[in-house]
Amino acid sequence: MENRERILTALNLGEPDRIPTHVIYLDANNVDKVMGKPEKNDFEVIEDLKRDYPDTWLENLNKIIEEMETDIFSRMVEAVLKIGIDTTQIGILPLEFINEHEMQDIFGRIWEVLNNEGNINPYYKYGTLNSVEKWANVKQEIAETATPKYSKMAKKYYKRINKKFKDRTIVMVTNDLIGIFETTWQSLGMDFFSKQLYTNRDFISEVFNTLTDFTISCYKSYIEAGAEIFVESGDLAFKTGPFMSPKLFDELLLPCYKRVTDFVHEQNCKIILHTDGHVTPLLDFVINCGFDGLQSLEPTAGVDLAAVKKKVGKKLCLLGNIDTGAVLTKGTKETVESAVKYAIKTAGPGGGFFISASNMHPAVQVQNLQWMVEATHRYGTYPLK
Repeated sequence: MENRERILTALNLGEPDRIPTHVIYLDANNVDKVMGKPEKNDFEVIEDLKRDYPDTWLENLNKIIEEMETDIFSRMVEAVLKIGIDTTQIGILPLEFINEHEMQDIFGRIWEVLNNEGNINPYYKYGTLNSVEKWANVKQEIAETATPKYSKMAKKYYKRINKKFKDRTIVMVTNDLIGIFETTWQSLGMDFFSKQLYTNRDFISEVFNTLTDFTISCYKSYIEAGAEIFVESGDLAFKTGPFMSPKLFDELLLPCYKRVTDFVHEQNCKIILHTDGHVTPLLDFVINCGFDGLQSLEPTAGVDLAAVKKKVGKKLCLLGNIDTGAVLTKGTKETVESAVKYAIKTAGPGGGFFISASNMHPAVQVQNLQWMVEATHRYGTYPLK
């Protein structure tokens, strides 16, 4: 099978020729190891702009962010395929620099600009929408300015990358950094979010729904550019359990997720939920939301892969379970192979399974990802032995 058929067969809960491999992305330092470093790294580009345009460098930097993102994610997809992984995902990041150390987004969040071996790595710091009044102003801006702007950007962005890779794989689309749940609590800040959750629940619902409208608009543009598979990104749980009670998830977030999944399915596309943490108490929620798959299945968060497969394996495609905390960072070849063999033995029978790193961060080793691919090819061919 080619990658496209293999990916779609697994997502449709079938058995392809072998189990597909997937990562949610590859950090830029590892992209550089696979592809070679670019002529100039991100911070050297910034220094050049500051030298050449001392009064307008910040404005000029923000003008080229879209081009930078397209190049960065195109290199990332190429690197993933070179490693031998079948598919990954991309998505716009609606960020702008406010100085050389910080970025902001349209949802009121401030991001620290970390240096990942010469590559820009945004890291969430805090949200600024800590009042209903502040949110009201941003809500109008999202509807009138940001939604049309980023929907247009999404279409152009995906079309360029898909044109390059569509004959080799399906490049999934993610709203990483702008997932509905995470963006809501991060924009408001955890303290204000938690207080409003119990004193002004209609307000929280309003924010969720605004983010849902934004997401559907962007997804529509991605589909017009050829996208077929989406990954709704939003960590719903700690390692000890869900951020909110399942009852609150059902009340507030389920209707929003259902609007998104219904839209995606109406376009004959598929959608997966990515969430870290101990999500086992939310399995019914994931199904009721209408997702086709569930990614991460974080083993160090107490997710029992066998229990998940037994409960939802005939309803959800499962992706993940290969630990990024130790196995893919400092594990030996034997350690990686053992983790892959367990995952295949546990979740592979009957199909509907991807071997996938449970998350991604700069400390993951390219060699370990290659070992993950090799083990999957060795032990993941159907019929499974």
